[in-house]
Amino acid sequence: MANVLARIGIYGDMHLSSKNYGAHRDYPNESLEYFHNITEITQRRQLTHLIGTGDFTFGRFHSLEYRSAIENELQNQYALTNGNRYELRGNHDEAGYGMTERDYYVTKGLLKPSCNLTIGNLYITMVDYEKEDDTIPNIIDSDNAINLLIAHNYFKFSNTQLPNFGKAIELDNYTKWFGLDYLACGHIHKDMEFDGNIIKDGMAHQVHVNYLGCMMRPAYRDGMMDEKGKVLIITLFDDGMMDVDTEYVQLWSLDRSFNLEQKEKQAAKKEEKAARVDISDIVKQLDTHDRNVGSPEDIINGLEGVDDKYKSKAISLLNMALA
Repeated sequence: MANVLARIGIYGDMHLSSKNYGAHRDYPNESLEYFHNITEITQRRQLTHLIGTGDFTFGRFHSLEYRSAIENELQNQYALTNGNRYELRGNHDEAGYGMTERDYYVTKGLLKPSCNLTIGNLYITMVDYEKEDDTIPNIIDSDNAINLLIAHNYFKFSNTQLPNFGKAIELDNYTKWFGLDYLACGHIHKDMEFDGNIIKDGMAHQVHVNYLGCMMRPAYRDGMMDEKGKVLIITLFDDGMMDVDTEYVQLWSLDRSFNLEQKEKQAAKKEEKAARVDISDIVKQLDTHDRNVGSPEDIINGLEGVDDKYKSKAISLLNMALA
């Protein structure tokens, strides 16, 4: 029977913060709970390595109590993994001046920066945000090699059907990573998985892409909120075989995590403001329109570039004024 050579845990963006953020009710305590969940998984699954995909925090901590709690978790994670505790640099791990929290804990020795690792026949590359072209990949062309890359950016294939997350790095012809088997990603705050092929010299190599999401869900996006966080578990055996599974973390319910009433009020206020702007624009267009052509209702309905709901509102107000 094969023995475990390594068991590696990989989690997505944490965005730790000692201050409330956005519409969250209690961002500090919610983030502490999830970070403790990662420590608990590290202990229960006997992880030999723990790797974060970057965006460790949202800015610097402003509470000594919060900092103490985070350091306690980091110390436990470091001890449980015998120092094999890594954190990529995400776009939120950069600062205009001074150190970021990630930098501080790297300097303190509780986190290790991105690097390449080789464990048995598993070849690991860690790529910081926008360092894809600067990082030499640890990708080996061998029948028994398993090539894993962990990165912080938005990647897809040309035919991948995904929501609009902005401009992506298309992997189809990214030949530098040809031979890659598994890509674990941070940066995008949505749990997603898909397959695709990197093409080189007419040959195709299939890659499995796994976005690990973000437990903290910093911004509320209706219909785009994960209910569970996840930690990817990769177990490597001394016979060269690898097993991949997932540990899920139950996230707070949306109404516990977010002040949804406040969000609804903000949305209603935004809608009201937009309506005022659009209806005033309709009035301006009516003032310049030839009154001899059609009724006011026909003129309003014929206006271009105005949403139908604002046209209906304008007609309703017009009828009330004429009643």
